[in-house]
Amino acid sequence: MDAAVDAGTGQFELTEQQRAMKEMAEAFAADRVAPNALDWDRAKHFPADVIRETGPLGLGGIYVRDDVGGSALGRLDAVLIFEALA
Repeated sequence: MDAAVDAGTGQFELTEQQRAMKEMAEAFAADRVAPNALDWDRAKHFPADVIRETGPLGLGGIYVRDDVGGSALGRLDAVLIFEALA
């Protein structure tokens, strides 16, 4: 998914699909990660079950080809996901 770039200004806009993916990742982070993040950091532990929940959302196999079950996303897409989950 490549963002649309304005050749005159160099500014870009996310595609509708990128915006939706970003919003979904932010919602997942707010619902499943943020409420527990401090406790997980203190325990130096991140539960595997929460990581598994990212797979069906398309957040698990970001760089994996789609013909083998991944999302086949690019670097910008990955940055949007990583930023949302951070």
